[in-house]
Amino acid sequence: MLANYGSQEAVKTVPLKQNVGICGDRKQKEKEMGKQMSEKKANYRKVDNMISAVEGGWQFTSEVAQHFDTHVRKSIPLYKEVQSMTVDMSEWFIHNGSTVYDIGSSTGETIFHLQKKHASKENVRFIGIDNSEMMVKQARKKVSANNVQFLCQDVVQTIFEEADLVISLFTIQFLSVPERVQVLQGAYQCLRNGGALIMAEKVLAEEGRFDQLWVELYWDFKNRQGLTDDQILQKARSIRGILRPLTLTENIKLLKTIGFNSIDVFFKWYNFAGILAIKTTSRPIQFTGYVTNDHDSDGSARETDFTVGDKHVDE
Repeated sequence: MLANYGSQEAVKTVPLKQNVGICGDRKQKEKEMGKQMSEKKANYRKVDNMISAVEGGWQFTSEVAQHFDTHVRKSIPLYKEVQSMTVDMSEWFIHNGSTVYDIGSSTGETIFHLQKKHASKENVRFIGIDNSEMMVKQARKKVSANNVQFLCQDVVQTIFEEADLVISLFTIQFLSVPERVQVLQGAYQCLRNGGALIMAEKVLAEEGRFDQLWVELYWDFKNRQGLTDDQILQKARSIRGILRPLTLTENIKLLKTIGFNSIDVFFKWYNFAGILAIKTTSRPIQFTGYVTNDHDSDGSARETDFTVGDKHVDE
């Protein structure tokens, strides 16, 4: 029934012509809304059987969060092994009373395994940070231990407490260079002497000629995981301008510039790499700038010069 809800008589006095007009307006609005929804849906393309994304508009939506643990294993080679290596390395840095950060904690998988590994230790705190509310919800469902906390916030704006270990698996690659600097500086400054950063990233090839090799081999890997050529292409299109990888050398230079002086590579697979950086000094660091050049004319990868005060790190 339309019109006034005051009395039955009032309902009866509504002219049929007016009633039809109201229904017609509603149908028109519903038609327009349906068209808008169809147009919006038409912009989405499948990047996995259960996940869709818009070109240049990848987001960690509820759909992504729900199927993330399955999708990430199809997208990142040896993902389970990298997680296992991270947990194994953590034994050298997590002690009674330690605080551990996971930057870009997604569904809480890394913290889930860390918390189990170090359950016998006393007063250990695990803090996951992610800017996706849907991811944080999934993480809180997965890990509900009293010493675990998941924060939904922008890591760039995060002020870290004193910690012994900071982990970032395939997260920093989504940040611009200035944002990387701010986050990694915060991580370095919060670490106690002897603390560590474990970081895994998608990386550019050191020379331009290798990029095509690594990308094609990476796509072959995705095919073997059951992703179609079209899904692989649509995923690549969805992260245009969002994924911002550096070369492995550039990542190491940046870490040295920030203050880490004990660094090694624990994992390398074509265009993916893992870095362990240990803080072995408490000298103050002040970052003042960065210089990035595009690929050289001969196709070699760009050189990035990171500057700390008046000192340049260009090794």
